[in-house]
Amino acid sequence: MGIFVFLVLTGCSNKDKTLNVEGTFSPVIENLSSDHEPPVRGNVNALTAVVSNPRGYTIHYHWSTAAGVLADSTTGTVHWTPPDSIGTYPVTVSLQAHDDLNNVDFFKTRTFQVYVDNQFERWTRSIAIQYDVAAPPTNGKIYYAEVRNAGTGESDVWALAAPMGAPEQVTQDFWQVSQPTAQFDGSRIVFMGKVHPTDGGASMWMVAGTGGDTTSAQLALRWTNNSNLFVGGPRFAPSGSMIAYATDTLPSNHFHPKLWMRDAGNFAAGPIPIQPTTTGNTSVEGVNSFWNPSWRGTGDSVVVEAYANFGQNNVVSRGLFKFSATGNPPTNPEPFAVWLNDLAALEPDWSPDGTHIVFSKRSAGHTDRDLWIINAGASDPSTARQITFGPADEFHPRFSSDGSKIFFVSNRIDGYGANGFYDTERRGTNIWSVSRFDLP
Repeated sequence: MGIFVFLVLTGCSNKDKTLNVEGTFSPVIENLSSDHEPPVRGNVNALTAVVSNPRGYTIHYHWSTAAGVLADSTTGTVHWTPPDSIGTYPVTVSLQAHDDLNNVDFFKTRTFQVYVDNQFERWTRSIAIQYDVAAPPTNGKIYYAEVRNAGTGESDVWALAAPMGAPEQVTQDFWQVSQPTAQFDGSRIVFMGKVHPTDGGASMWMVAGTGGDTTSAQLALRWTNNSNLFVGGPRFAPSGSMIAYATDTLPSNHFHPKLWMRDAGNFAAGPIPIQPTTTGNTSVEGVNSFWNPSWRGTGDSVVVEAYANFGQNNVVSRGLFKFSATGNPPTNPEPFAVWLNDLAALEPDWSPDGTHIVFSKRSAGHTDRDLWIINAGASDPSTARQITFGPADEFHPRFSSDGSKIFFVSNRIDGYGANGFYDTERRGTNIWSVSRFDLP
């Protein structure tokens, strides 16, 4: 048997042979990897051929592409600058190897359809669910809530000063927290929280920027089953200590949250209604509930989500609205006029310079969300530009304090885009930033 195998391996001819088939000892192009995941449009990306080579043959490479520029093409890792446009582009890698013992040449080629996207920067890598990234970077940090017990939903507020850095725990001893927002200088953190699992709903709490527990936290607004039943969406103004939020604090607005604001530095002064306190079903198209306010950079107005049948199974989105936040109280007479009549637009965030608004949106027929951006002076949904793509759920966008980045929550994976291993997607969500995006 040993002699037979030897004859098969060595062959009976001295003629050269070229093979392009898979075999036990044949080198195989398994995959393609990139130093940016996904590869970045208009930037240099290092692409590496992932090759299995069990016999350690010397391999000669050749790369080619129909789009972009290859700086080199004859090594295992090459440098490719794709077009400065989001899309899918073909990249072909070929290899040649020679088996001296059997005088056999191997030639393999494979074309990859490489998805190219904006530049992304990962800030966290925890497998725990993370959400509600707040006003990054505030005082050099981002603030977010992270689940510590997926079975019960127990969670804490954390702060992070640098991408992939060591997070700092902000809240202690709360049973569940969400929706953190940080004052512009990082001196105060406001969030929605439950102290005990038996609490019927989350109240609004405040701690110092350095953190706090249930004994040191200050209660800003208490949940009860007949007042503040729906309360949430706190957001600090771009400067100062004013907070905007939504609640159904008045009996006339029970089950229909409206917009309010108050000074975190002086809770005794009481809340200020942003909208008329008598607002009800008289609003245009039956809009009677408002949620998730976001401040304009100058702090004089807010953009919010609007709903009919809020908190019910038949809830209906009514698009995005803008309201003045100037005055005590501000003047916002009815009927209210819709600003962006896109019923799929959610979670708006206003850029610090006031020129653009970013929002999340689930396109028809899709289960995942993407991010879109629109000129704040526009009102036609068709002028919005999509800035994240692909099979990942991306939501809760927030502009950085200088407006150069957009932070968001995503379930993108390591290797997203280039290798297409979507079945290995990690289900924990992570905080990302878009450091390159196009303005409409």
